[in-house]
Amino acid sequence: MLEYFVLLPMMVVVFYSLYMTALFPNFLTYTGYGYFLVLTLIFVVLRERIKSNYHFETPAYWEKNSELVDIVMWFYLIPGFAVIIFALIYWFKGKEERRFRHIFASTIGLILFFIYNYAIFELFLGYSR
Repeated sequence: MLEYFVLLPMMVVVFYSLYMTALFPNFLTYTGYGYFLVLTLIFVVLRERIKSNYHFETPAYWEKNSELVDIVMWFYLIPGFAVIIFALIYWFKGKEERRFRHIFASTIGLILFFIYNYAIFELFLGYSR
């Protein structure tokens, strides 16, 4: 169960982007929070069910696990990118002295979000027992 704690930094980045961007109304912000929390819960439950139904040395386990991880990775990646891109656009329209700092931080955050997301899902969760 501790292997799922690697999802926390990714969720913190998205939650922080949702929280700091005043562009999103409260309804959309809370919907985003709920989406990522529910997606994480569904992922954990389905992955644990695969672990209990299949022996990890069988090809069926690795096939089911890889399919689940691939699907959930894209369900995290696309909305997460959208949230960070909207935050980037909103901050670009901000005050001049803060604009470049926010753009730089968001661009670096976007790149790190993609790398972290891919590494966690494909390399860590996709190949772990």
